[in-house]
Amino acid sequence: MNSLFKDKKVSLRCHLVLAVLVLPYVLLYEKGVSLRFINSHFTPELDIIMYHITRLPELAYIIFVIILGLFTEKRMFLTIIVAMGISGLLIFLFKHHLFADFNRPYFWLNSEKIPFHHVQGIRLHSNNSFPSGHTMAAFSSLALIGFVSRSGWTQFGLFLLACVSGYSRVYVAQHYLMDVYAGALIGFAIALFCYILFHSMFKTPFWMSPIIQFKS
Repeated sequence: MNSLFKDKKVSLRCHLVLAVLVLPYVLLYEKGVSLRFINSHFTPELDIIMYHITRLPELAYIIFVIILGLFTEKRMFLTIIVAMGISGLLIFLFKHHLFADFNRPYFWLNSEKIPFHHVQGIRLHSNNSFPSGHTMAAFSSLALIGFVSRSGWTQFGLFLLACVSGYSRVYVAQHYLMDVYAGALIGFAIALFCYILFHSMFKTPFWMSPIIQFKS
């Protein structure tokens, strides 16, 4: 197990720190308080950045990581396919069955007539809030890309991008902090589980060779 993660420590530590540091805010503060705090700290420059980041659909992350998987080991490609499939299935089950009655911030803000900062161009939804599917897809796919890379700086950069993706969902008032936190943890857990499973099972030369390789 240690050899499996000897060059993945940066990614693992970053996600662990995130899970520990954000948890108190999720537990101690009412969800509307953390939402309004993040949403109220805006600037025109941040609006532009968050607009473009939060507009990236879940499918963009998934397609990118699948394409990358074609140039990695076959077992890594299998890891990516299964992880993305599990993520999609869980997003559907959570949003449309288990937590179908969880309304998004806009429902609360609108019904209570609470003033908030609306980022121009963002269409706010009213239902299917928990968990954040956008954040789940971002953390799952970007964590898998981090597992492909042996560079600690690359893993850290991908982790930051996932965090910004999650933060943008609260910034634009599309999700509560707890939605994003749950999506981040679930997404990373799926990536980690699939990575351990398939890299422990498939160790033959066939599975450790890339699907697409360039001839020298």
